[in-house]
Amino acid sequence: MKRRFKYFAGIFALCLSSAVEAQSPIEKMFVSMPDAYYLSLSSEMRNKMLSAYISDSTSTMKNRFRGESSIQLLDREQQLVVVKNSAQGTVEIKALQRNDSIVQIAVIFTACAPACDSHIGFFGSNWQILAHTLMPSPAITDFLNTEKILADGKQVNDIVERFDIIFLQATFAGQGNNIEVTLNSKKFLEKEQYEALKPYLKGSKLLYEWRNNAFEKSSCYW
Repeated sequence: MKRRFKYFAGIFALCLSSAVEAQSPIEKMFVSMPDAYYLSLSSEMRNKMLSAYISDSTSTMKNRFRGESSIQLLDREQQLVVVKNSAQGTVEIKALQRNDSIVQIAVIFTACAPACDSHIGFFGSNWQILAHTLMPSPAITDFLNTEKILADGKQVNDIVERFDIIFLQATFAGQGNNIEVTLNSKKFLEKEQYEALKPYLKGSKLLYEWRNNAFEKSSCYW
């Protein structure tokens, strides 16, 4: 009986080992992300949640803050995983598709309270923080129609100051590495204040295109 138990235990361990080895790069990155960077879910919890998601059972589990976390998307082709950490927060983790063999990871943390705002981090293959950023920071001026402002006899700085606080929500857009950043001032400013400023906006979305292994500001649109 003991021999049989050891035999089945050995088979189980072999299958488990094979399953771990079969994980795609993005799955390995999701599990290996240091707990210090992902406070709501430990590496062990992420591994269990991932296994449940792949096996089509429930992928929702209680996190460290007594809320519920769940995998919303696992895209092996695009090397992207999206996790909803709570009703107010999400995490997007992506292995950036470069034109060389270097592995880099982008992580978008988004919190919504009340308007959604994101923080983006870039890491190497071993989750070391990159010494240089891959993406220039967005600014309110990226969304402004400066020609319209000047044509109306106004100063750009005066319009900028009227956007007292800005909330910028980021997400990976479509295929590839592109990132779309949304200006959420409409959800934060008073309605009359926003309607007065809207004519001076080129749009509420700013596209960052992946070029030469870095992000560049591209078009602004609605």
